[in-house]
Formats: sequence, structure tokens, C-alpha cells
Amino acid sequence: MPMFNRQNNDDLILAIQTAQVYRGRLGFRKNKSDEKNPETEEDLLEHRTDGTDAFDTLYIGCEKFPQHDIFSLSTRGVI
Repeated sequence: MPMFNRQNNDDLILAIQTAQVYRGRLGFRKNKSDEKNPETEEDLLEHRTDGTDAFDTLYIGCEKFPQHDIFSLSTRGVI
């Protein structure tokens, strides 16, 4: 399960909580129509849905491809 530091991610948390969703022909989708509007003091870029896309990708990857094996990487040399 992906986790994030709540103290350092206020903008991400707010963007996730305020993201609007609609039902499209392919299922539920995020409403990304506000991404085209210019930034204002009331509508900051950090609080829009494009900022949540990276977290969505991480979460979906963890759900669809869970990693059960723990492995270690060598810290010597270049990886």
C-alpha cells in the first residue's frame, strides 16, 4: 500500500480530496476540465487533478502489481 507523509503533502491531500469524478462510457473518470483554466489565487495549480496523476499511477501500480518479495540492492558501485 503506498503511503505519503501527511505533514509534507498538504497540496496533494487537498487535490485528492477535491478531485471531481464523473461516469463516462469507460467507467469513472477524473474531471480534468479545470486544468485548462488559468491559475488564480482561489484555484492554485497545486490543487488541480494533474498533480494527482503521479500518485494515481503509483497506487494503481501497487494494486495491480504487488511486490511480496523483499530484495536488497548492492550499495557498492553504480546501479
